Amino acid sequence: MLAAISLVTATLTVAGAPPAVALSSLAAPKRIADTRPTGQTADGFLAGQGPLAADSVFHIAVRGRVGVTNTAVAVVLNVTVDGATTDGFVTLYPCDAPRPVASNLNFVAGRTAAVLAITKTAADGVVCAYTSGTTNLIVDVSSWFEPGEFQPLDAPQRIADSRDTGATVDDRVVGGGPRPRNSTQRVKVAGRAGVPTGVRTAMLSVTAEGAKQPGFLTVYPCDQPTPVASNVNYAEGDTVANAVVSRLDGGGDTCVFNSGSTSTIIDVVGWFPDGNITSLPTPARILDTRSVNSTADGLFAGKGRRPDQGTLQLKVGDRVGLPSDATAVLLNITALGAEPGFITLHPRGTDRPVASNLNYRAGQTVANAAISRLGVSGDVCLFTEGNANVIVDVVGYLTGPPPPATGPDCPGQSLFPTFTMIGLYGNGSGPALGVLGEQTPEESATRVANLASTWKSFGRPVLGTFEFIATTAQAAPGGDGLYRARATDADIQRYLDVARANGLYLVLDIQPGRSDFLTETKVYEKFLKEPNVGIALDPEWHVGPGSLPGVSIGSVTAAEVNEVSNYLAKIVTDNHLPQKLFVLHQFQRRMIPDRELVVNRAGLATTFHMDGFGSQSEKLATWGFTQANTPFHNGFKLFLRQDTNLFTPAQVSALSPRVDLVTYQ
Repeated sequence: MLAAISLVTATLTVAGAPPAVALSSLAAPKRIADTRPTGQTADGFLAGQGPLAADSVFHIAVRGRVGVTNTAVAVVLNVTVDGATTDGFVTLYPCDAPRPVASNLNFVAGRTAAVLAITKTAADGVVCAYTSGTTNLIVDVSSWFEPGEFQPLDAPQRIADSRDTGATVDDRVVGGGPRPRNSTQRVKVAGRAGVPTGVRTAMLSVTAEGAKQPGFLTVYPCDQPTPVASNVNYAEGDTVANAVVSRLDGGGDTCVFNSGSTSTIIDVVGWFPDGNITSLPTPARILDTRSVNSTADGLFAGKGRRPDQGTLQLKVGDRVGLPSDATAVLLNITALGAEPGFITLHPRGTDRPVASNLNYRAGQTVANAAISRLGVSGDVCLFTEGNANVIVDVVGYLTGPPPPATGPDCPGQSLFPTFTMIGLYGNGSGPALGVLGEQTPEESATRVANLASTWKSFGRPVLGTFEFIATTAQAAPGGDGLYRARATDADIQRYLDVARANGLYLVLDIQPGRSDFLTETKVYEKFLKEPNVGIALDPEWHVGPGSLPGVSIGSVTAAEVNEVSNYLAKIVTDNHLPQKLFVLHQFQRRMIPDRELVVNRAGLATTFHMDGFGSQSEKLATWGFTQANTPFHNGFKLFLRQDTNLFTPAQVSALSPRVDLVTYQ
């Protein structure tokens, strides 16, 4: 479902500059063209026409649709090509102007690619899209400028082209062939191609073409150091473009650094008046899933690949110097895809739109610019289809009415029913405690991926899982007489690092012996503050004085369970975490004798996990009393060696109520 239309008029500023340019935004992007035979748009127009022919022009009415005013002079679009049968490019321009010698998006047959574009509209509010190759075209609109707010050129003008056959509007900054690796090109912008002298911020389209080796382009004002950021990422042979809002130096120049040898092409789309808009000298990184300490403030760093069908609630407001009245942000988003997919960004408090900001394929690093309104509490929702590492840099912000302080979370923050979780149980000490210990953590990740693939046809995305026994019950009392041993932080960290690198979830299993569950859970607090780490309580191994773990089957009361869940729910709230998995193992009624008193808490996916091995009929009998109804969730353990006639994924998926978590031991 698409969000209701809501307009926000804001001022485009970039950190440290006074307000200057108003921008009107929809609550969330709206699809206004989709030529795919199955395509749909927000209002039903320009949908399903089929692929556009090579060397054709597609007319896209923008003004007066889906909430865009009839007076808009320029629009912010995200343009995607899909199902191209030939290589080619897309050029956007107002239909009452000649088609320029420029391109917004370059594409390769069989690949999906997207780009942000700001383009002037014709007098009748129509934008033309020229496609040189045969492809489907998908267009989403997010924002627009009213007269006097942004100065779009009549059509994009080429101001730099390093190709030997290149040409520019004034024959300057042209030719020379591919730029050598690790080189910087200075390009005059102000005082050329209709951009007045004295302008300090311009909207550019920057392209790398015919790359000789993988690399990236970074655009920045020449009077500043080269930032640790990228605007365009490319592989060998690629042609890739991206939109860039570029601050210019005092002489009206911008610099372009290329890490790998490639030809570079730069088109200027328009400029921002009064010289009051200043881009950040160095973009501020607010998300980097790859490594810790990689963001400007240390938040949202190193949490691991984003999962397929996952939604991250990303805090943007009140970070990296953004003011309290920031209402939207200009971002650069980079994905390092582990499998094909796309990213959709939208404000918290709105439904996920039928739109995408960035498309990627396995092994590809790709970037795109985005303008996103901020939602509840200054947050945005970042949805990934397809596993990928994701990097987000703030380039600028828009001011206006501040976003609401309270409201709903991002959709899909719940583990269930978003995913089915499939995992391996054990720890690194060896195979005696479960299959997780039969191989290295890296090999376990591969094994989980192979298992997960057998579950993907049953209606939900699969989230791979390690259930790692962190506190292990022991036959001997140990130095403190509590009959348990704890894994070292280094052991847990090793499995967490592998889980992050492979987009998996980590569950810390507690077998407390004669200790108690809350004490043992608190030992692992630093790990529980991570978004992809949950807890499992194993009452079988919780015994009192006079009993021995492994000799007597233990139990836990609802009061003890509720103490742990209260502690976990507070961690979720205090650290702004997504829903956390909370598992209760059970195969006998007496293991949780007063189970009806267990409390379901916000922020936790409390899951009763059927344990125990046996024949199918024996396991179904156990399932009969361990299964739980809403608001609780259900788990099912499969013993690869001890079970007789092992349940298949199809058989488990057919159980009612639905099984959400499956672990193999």
